[in-house]
Amino acid sequence: MNKLIQSSIATLALATGLLAHGGAEHMTGTVKSIAADALTIETTKHETVTIGLSAKTVAMKGKAKGDLKELKAGDRVVVHAEKDKAGKYQAEEVDYGGTAAKSAAK
Repeated sequence: MNKLIQSSIATLALATGLLAHGGAEHMTGTVKSIAADALTIETTKHETVTIGLSAKTVAMKGKAKGDLKELKAGDRVVVHAEKDKAGKYQAEEVDYGGTAAKSAAK
């Protein structure tokens, strides 16, 4: 129960930063996979989305600068992304708290 409360608080803390990003789309979800140039997440709506990463993508761990190399499958993230001319998402910022997601099924 304690971990559920902590996860909820972390998610809410990440979500409050959503208002600070202009025209970017905000996607909250769990990391499915990560590569040097792409991040695939399962959103809270159970949709799988692949988002491009670049040298311009900023990683934030809480309020401090983070490192995308820390991300792993199961981590919860909030991604701020815009669609490029080809219609593909490109991440501007990836916010994470380092809390691994747990499966709801037991």
